[in-house]
Amino acid sequence: MYSPEQSALAIVRVGKDPGAAPGSTRASVAIGFGSPAGDSGVTRLDLNDILVPHPQATFLMRAAGSAMHEMGIDAGDLLLVDRALSPAHGHVVIAVVEDEFLCRQLVRQGGTARLHAPAAGCADIVAHEGTAMQLWGVVTQVIKAMPV
Repeated sequence: MYSPEQSALAIVRVGKDPGAAPGSTRASVAIGFGSPAGDSGVTRLDLNDILVPHPQATFLMRAAGSAMHEMGIDAGDLLLVDRALSPAHGHVVIAVVEDEFLCRQLVRQGGTARLHAPAAGCADIVAHEGTAMQLWGVVTQVIKAMPV
């Protein structure tokens, strides 16, 4: 079914600091290329504005395990999870199953919902009476570390 290794997701809230002045950001990044000696016209982009449409409902979680490798999610990746979105068929979601966080693809067929992991050996989890399952949020972005 699932292992504790696959559910070791830590949660961190992301987004703009609600108490900050308008226009200020917690984290931004400069992009573009130009001469370091002159004004290159480089502008600053705020990743919160680009990646986090619902700051009060968005969290960062770190993935563990290999169940979602086929979907492009590997152990150690950071997942941006938006709790303001309604989970729909095909979305990658974070679910709470028997008090454990799991990252899976939501599959809805008729009136039933199941959580699918494409990795071999991972059985689907079907929502039925007697199974405590809650769809916690929708994964909107995956951030991968590059080897350096």
